Amino acid sequence: LWKLSIDLGAKLSWTEADEIKLSCLFFVLMTFAGEATGLPLSIYSTFFLEKKHGFNKTTPQLFVKDKIQSIILTFAIGSPVLALLLYIVKSTGKLFYLYAWALMFVFSVTMMTIYPAFIMPIFNKFDPLPEGDLKTSIEALASSINYPLTKLFIIDGSKRSSHSNAFMFGFGKNKRIVLFDTLMKQVTNDEILSILGHELGHWALSHTLVNFIVTQLYFGAAFFGYGLCLNTNYLYSAFGFDRDSVPTLISLILFMFYFWAPLDKVISFLLTINTRMAEFAADRYSIGLGMKTLQSGLTKIHIENLGSMKSDKWYSTYHYSHPPLAERLEAMAVEEKRVAGKSK
Repeated sequence: LWKLSIDLGAKLSWTEADEIKLSCLFFVLMTFAGEATGLPLSIYSTFFLEKKHGFNKTTPQLFVKDKIQSIILTFAIGSPVLALLLYIVKSTGKLFYLYAWALMFVFSVTMMTIYPAFIMPIFNKFDPLPEGDLKTSIEALASSINYPLTKLFIIDGSKRSSHSNAFMFGFGKNKRIVLFDTLMKQVTNDEILSILGHELGHWALSHTLVNFIVTQLYFGAAFFGYGLCLNTNYLYSAFGFDRDSVPTLISLILFMFYFWAPLDKVISFLLTINTRMAEFAADRYSIGLGMKTLQSGLTKIHIENLGSMKSDKWYSTYHYSHPPLAERLEAMAVEEKRVAGKSK
């Protein structure tokens, strides 16, 4: 693909000195190649596997529209960030990893802000949650723990799938809660409150903040490691590149796929364990709020979504960031007994 990028770039009068432009062209080609190779599996997953289990609501027209919009957004957002990252690596010297790290920090904060507010509405419709008992109860729940809720939305997830979900987003005192319309059809209002109690637990226990900090530390460590390997000649010669001529983007890709990958497996496992602990903690938090229907709500969701009920403990520990339902129900039963005994 890099050679193809050079050949196509030559038609635009680009030379190898225009490395950043060629790298962006390589990014475009790599994205198209990835989409092309992944398209058959995506079609099978959406229109055969999901349909077989009664989940798929996506029409062929919507599928194509989503693909086109996703590719456009990938190029519109990814290309400038990639160009800036490559410029930083090439022009800021041995301490480039600090500037690259700062770039990823700014990018992460920006995406956390604009993705739910501007990008998600491109794909889904956000409607205010109607006035009623559910809205009043959610606002009361948020107020009871000083969660700065400003808006409540329903998202039309049912136009693509019958899977259900709920999530929160926002910074500072501008927090918002989003409920999938499918969720409201699958569980009762009390169960929605219990599920939101779990989600609010992630906020109250600073899980979201911790995950963000860990992610930034991960970026910093990865860029620092890349800096240490930047002049490792045999890494590039093994793939047919000379150190003096290897493109920056190619060297970064080789580092991430071959040098960093083994360490990444260890880090990912540790992050999975941390996420599992956070899920158990959020369950306990919801129960601590006096929620009595979290178990039934999660059971209904897992049944509706054909989620994993019970898996091998070691397999789930390594692969599942969210523990299987049986493990969570068992832990919640223990917590409910503890709370009940404490209240006596």
